[in-house]
Amino acid sequence: MDELIMMVFVLFTIVLLLTVSMTLAALISTIVVLVIPLIICTIALLIALRIKYGGKKDSSEVSIGFFHPYCTAGGGGERVLWCAIKSVQEEYPYIRCVVYTGDKESDDEIFNKVKKTFDIELGRDNLEFIRLTKRKWVEASTYPRFTLIGQSLGSMILGWEALTKFVPTIFLDSMGYAFTFPIFSLIGGSTVACYVHYPTISSDMISSVKSSSHSFNNDASISSNKFKTISKLIYYNIFSKIYQIVGSFSKLVMVNGTWTGNHIRDIWKKQFGYDLFIVYPPVDVKGRKQLKLGWMDGTRKNMILSIAQFRPEKNHQLQLRTLAHLLEKYPSHREQPLNTKLVLVGGVRDQADRDRVEQLRNLSKELMIEDHVDFQIGISSDQLNQLLSEASVGIHTMYNEHFGIGVVELMAAGVIPIANNSAGPKEDIVRHEDTGFLASTIQEYAEYIHEILAYREKYVEMQKKARDSTDRFSESNFSNQFLKYIKPLINQSLRNNNNNSKKRN
Repeated sequence: MDELIMMVFVLFTIVLLLTVSMTLAALISTIVVLVIPLIICTIALLIALRIKYGGKKDSSEVSIGFFHPYCTAGGGGERVLWCAIKSVQEEYPYIRCVVYTGDKESDDEIFNKVKKTFDIELGRDNLEFIRLTKRKWVEASTYPRFTLIGQSLGSMILGWEALTKFVPTIFLDSMGYAFTFPIFSLIGGSTVACYVHYPTISSDMISSVKSSSHSFNNDASISSNKFKTISKLIYYNIFSKIYQIVGSFSKLVMVNGTWTGNHIRDIWKKQFGYDLFIVYPPVDVKGRKQLKLGWMDGTRKNMILSIAQFRPEKNHQLQLRTLAHLLEKYPSHREQPLNTKLVLVGGVRDQADRDRVEQLRNLSKELMIEDHVDFQIGISSDQLNQLLSEASVGIHTMYNEHFGIGVVELMAAGVIPIANNSAGPKEDIVRHEDTGFLASTIQEYAEYIHEILAYREKYVEMQKKARDSTDRFSESNFSNQFLKYIKPLINQSLRNNNNNSKKRN
C-alpha cells in the first residue's frame, strides 16, 4: 500500500511539473509573441507622435502653457494663476503665455473679470486663451463612482486636446491634473512644471478609508462595509502608484504649503530644495491691510465671515450648524446689541456647486437661522473688502485644507480667524490663541465665536498680531518666489532656442 501511495505521489508530481513547465512555456511564448511586439509598437507610436507634435513647437520663441480649465472660477487657485502670469509678463515681456481653459467667456470678459475679482491688470499682447471643448471629462459629476481615476483619465483626454491645439515650450499645470504630464513631456517634448494646491491622493485619504472613517471622499455606504473598504483600499493604493509615476514627469514642483509639500514629497519621491519648493500662494495682503482695524470703535459688526468656494470639502454645513448651536446656547446673539450674522462668500464652478448653495439655503431654513445667514456668490473685490472691513470673526471649516487663502485674507483684513485644527491653517498660518483660534467641533467653534464677540476688548492685540503675521503671504513675495524657481527652466529654454537658431544659421 505504501509503495502504491508513493507511486501515485511520484506520478502526480511528474504531471504537476509537466503542467507547470507547459504553463511557463505557454507564458513565455505569449510574452514573446504578443507583449514584446506590443511594447515595440507602443514605442514606435510614441516616437511618431513625438515627431508629429514635438515638431509643432515653435523653436523661435519660448512659450509657457498654463493648464487651468476653470480659469474664471474666481478662487484662490485662480489668483495663483493670474499672479504667476503677471510675474512672467513683467520679467519676460517677450515670452508667449497661453492659458488652456474650458471657459466660454470672451477674452475681454476674462480680462475684465480678473481685474474686477482680483484687481490684477494683465498684459494683453502676449497672453492668449485656447478654448478646450472636452472639459466635461474632468468634472466630478461625470463619475459618480471611481471619481479619482475617472477624472484623472479624463484629464488625459482634455490634455490631449490641449496638446493638439498648441505645444508650449514649458507646460505648467496649476490645477492638479498630473495625468497630463506624460502627454506633454513624452509626446509634446515640453518641459513640465506644476503648482500643486493639494495632492490628488494622500496618505490621509488612505488612512481615512483604512479606519472606516466617514468623510466627503468616503461615504457611509463604503465606510460601513468591510468588503467595500478593502476594495477601496486596493483601488487607492494602485492609484497612488500610478500617481507617483505621472508625477515623476514634472521637473519642477511648487507647492502651496508644508502639508501639501510633505505629501508630495512622500508620494512623488521629490526632494525639498532640489525639485520641490514651498511657494505660499498670493493673497491681497497689501490691499487688505489698508482696511481699518476698528476693533473697538463700532466699525466691526458682530459678523462671522466665511470665504470659500462652494465645494463639498469646504464643509459649509458645519458653519451653519455652528451658528445654530451658538444661537441656541447663547440666545443673546439673536437680538440687539449682538444680533450675530453669518455671511458666506464664495464662487461656484458648475451646476453641482449651484445646487450645493441651494441645499445650504434649505439647511439654514431647517435650522431656523435663515434670518442670520447671507449668501454672497461671485462678488467683486470691492464688495469683499467692504465685508472684510465690517466682520469681526472669520470661520474656516475644511478638514485638511491644503493651505487656506481665505484664512490669510481674514487675518490681513483685521478679522480674527477660527480655523480648522488641521493641515495648512494649523501648520503654516494660525498660531492658536495668539493670532487666532483652531477648532474641530461645533461646540469649539461656537465657544470661540461667543468669546470673541461677547468679550471684544480682550482681543485687540490678537487682531493686530494676526494682521502682522500675514506679510509672508503677499503677492510680491509669491512673485519673487515663483520667478526664483521658474527662471532656471525659462533660461534653459532660452539658451536652447539660441543654440537652435545658431545651428539653422
